[in-house]
Amino acid sequence: MKVTVLGCSAAYPGPGGACSGYLVEEGATRLLVDCGTGVLSNLQRVVAIKDVTHIVISHLHADHFLDLIPYRYALTRLLHEAVHPLLYLPPGGVEGLLKAVSAFNTSPTFFSDLFQIEEYDPAAALRMDELTIEFAEVKHYIPSYAIAISGSKRMVYSADSGLCDGLAELAQGADFFLCEASRCQAEDGDWGHLSASEAGALAIRAEVKRLVLTHFWPDCDYSQSLEQATTAFGKAVEVAEEFRTYIL
Repeated sequence: MKVTVLGCSAAYPGPGGACSGYLVEEGATRLLVDCGTGVLSNLQRVVAIKDVTHIVISHLHADHFLDLIPYRYALTRLLHEAVHPLLYLPPGGVEGLLKAVSAFNTSPTFFSDLFQIEEYDPAAALRMDELTIEFAEVKHYIPSYAIAISGSKRMVYSADSGLCDGLAELAQGADFFLCEASRCQAEDGDWGHLSASEAGALAIRAEVKRLVLTHFWPDCDYSQSLEQATTAFGKAVEVAEEFRTYIL
């Protein structure tokens, strides 16, 4: 299994960066997990649009789905006329996407003309070729779902989450835990996001093998956060960087 970071910023991207987006590759399966601002551009520096087989969206905050709009326009081009990736949305996702584009297009098939769309059931597993995906609803301001992806290895992506049992249970024993650590300043709200020390403590509780922190505000200095996470986890912690590829 191979994981490439396409974007790891929270809410807005830094210079040359992108918001949440991760490419997971296993055999012939190329799965895009989240598609926030800037992700489509970065994706094309790693693989061709036509090579993406599946897309899964964790929740409907803009920094996790907004680039589905330019993605949709890319699929209208002759180059991609036979390309219709499977797009898995959270419950209510179809309506949510259509509301997001309603200011300039009111077609109920604006997305479904180009994507094969399904709303996933968070209580059920998704199977896609070489991969199996499981979900857990986590603590956030709107419904948000952490995602476990199992193939030759098992990785877990926290999505956006505060500290909660559901995330710890889903992450149990993961080979690779990609965990948000948005709270780098004291004034950052503590309900729907994690601090680095909380991410480290959650990782040790879940007995994960490898912890990578992600979803950073571009204006934060994360050197102290990395130290806090390392102290809590008890071993080396990594920080996500755009275009970095992890071989699991």
